[in-house]
Parts: sequence; structure tokens; C-alpha cells
Amino acid sequence: MKLETELNALDRLLLAEATDGFMPAKVCDIHAHVVEPSGYAPGSVAAHLTGVTISPASYRAAMELILPERRLVEALVFPFPARQHDRPAINRWMYDQIATLPSSSPTQGLAIVAPTDDPAPTEEAMASGRCRGLKPYHFYVGRADTSQVTVEDFAPEWMWKQCDRHGAVLMLHLMRDAAVADPINQEQLRRLSAKYPNCQVVLAHIARSFNHRNARGLRTLANCPNLCVDTSAVTEAEGMRVALDVFGPQRVLYGSDYPISHLRGRCVTVGNQMLWLYAEENKAPQMTLIGIESLIALRAACTQAGLGAVDVQRIFRDNALAVFAKFHA
Repeated sequence: MKLETELNALDRLLLAEATDGFMPAKVCDIHAHVVEPSGYAPGSVAAHLTGVTISPASYRAAMELILPERRLVEALVFPFPARQHDRPAINRWMYDQIATLPSSSPTQGLAIVAPTDDPAPTEEAMASGRCRGLKPYHFYVGRADTSQVTVEDFAPEWMWKQCDRHGAVLMLHLMRDAAVADPINQEQLRRLSAKYPNCQVVLAHIARSFNHRNARGLRTLANCPNLCVDTSAVTEAEGMRVALDVFGPQRVLYGSDYPISHLRGRCVTVGNQMLWLYAEENKAPQMTLIGIESLIALRAACTQAGLGAVDVQRIFRDNALAVFAKFHA
């Protein structure tokens, strides 16, 4: 796999179909990654990211590939997760990089954190405004197999409490086979979001509904007002449509998942599982970028739901701004 830096004729055709007359002029990306290679242990990131530096500035430049004639106004970025890396150092690097951006490129950062981390550094960073929330990840639970960890396993209560205190974002990549359709995940999300109502919870990837059938579990969370979902790297309209039906267009946020967005491929539902397909692995060079497939799916879901320009503007920017406005409010 490789990160694409140019579009081919098919990419341009499909991107136009996905965006023309649909995407608003100003966009906020709620889910994107940065990479500082010296902070990662050898072999801890995929080959297409090995030795690659993705700063907040280079990410913004790369996104011009799939946001034609649009202006990426705001963005929320966080370090790419890996099992072995220097989290505090990478977080500090990200804060410093964001500080160098001009005021015309407002960018916020989430600290990547582990359950056993000392909360003090992120508390200090939030208090100073350098950090706008937390991005825990299942890799950091002390087990060889983390595929079945619960929300509380990788995002313990100290993270919820800290984000609640600051009105900050808690970005969650749900695990377990059924993701948001899993009863244990559902119970923990309902309980903790009610206990910490000022914690702004973003359930990444439509609550990890790469298998669109899992999205039906969102119905159990409909009455949790501080929970929302992002669209990052979801390439099927069905899960996005469920999110729009259950949460409404006010609680669905556009996310690119850069650099994943710039790989050729897509994810499909197969029975009760998800299957990632990549162009190189499947000898299918005519596949388009994951970011384009996700935009196609989002447009289809919005069309099916009968959404107008105001609601689409909410998804692409306004909802994210509302989440940011809760910080230190």
C-alpha cells in the first residue's frame, strides 16, 4: 500500500460525483492523524508510514487532494497509534507543530494516551489550551490480544473525568466484535456519558461500524446527548444512514482519517464481519481512495435521508465547531 499524492481520471470523476453540489465551501475535519517517525519503535507502524513525517501542516496540504475547491478551515488531529512509541514526546511534538500554524489554519490536537498514563501532563496541556482532548486506543491495554477490550479497559474513568472537567473531546475507537452493537460497550457508554455529561464523546468510524450492521446498536445510545459519531474511513452508506436516522444530522461529523483516506481501497460488510480491500493486495488498480469512497457513501446517506444544505453544512463543519465550543465553556 502507498499514500497517493495524485488523482487519476477515475478518482477525479468519482470525487466530482461525490462532492459537486453537495460539499459546502468550508469544512472541518474531526479525525486525522499526524506522525513523528522518531517517536515510533522500528516496525511499529505499517510500511507506508515507516519513516514518513506527517505534520499538521503537511496533513492540511495533503487534504487538498480530496477537498477540491473547498477550504479546510478547522481540523482536529492526533498521533497515529502504535503499540510501541513515545506517547508523551509525540504529543509534545504535535502541540509544538500546531503552535507554528498561522491563525488562518486553526487546528486542535488530541493527546494519545494509555490507561496507565499519568494524567498530569494532559491536565496541564488542557489547562493551557494546547490539548483539546484525549485519544485512547486499545493497543495500550496490557494484553497480547486487545480485540475484545471494553470501553473501560482502554478508556478508564480518569479520562472521562478529565475531559468532563474541561469540556474536552474523548475520541473512542470501539473494540469487541460487535463494536457499538455489543451490550457491554453500550452499557459502559450510557453510564459514563451520563456521569460525565460535559465530556464530548466522539465515536470514531460511525462507532466502528465498518460492518454496517453494527450501526444498529446506536439506537441504544440515542438518549446520550454528549455522544456523537464521525464518518472517518467508513465506505458504506448503510451505517451512515443509521447514524443520521438515530442521532440526526446534528450528531454526525465529517472525518477523513488521513492518512488512511489516501490509500486505495474500501471496507465492506461480509456477514457479521468487516473486510478491508486494498488495491495492491487485490490487484485492483481501478479502486479509488478510501477518502473518496467515504465521501460517496456520505453523500448517498444524506440523499437517502432527504437532508438539505443546512444539515449537510452541520455535518461538514458546524457540528464540530459546536463540540469545540464546549472546551473550557
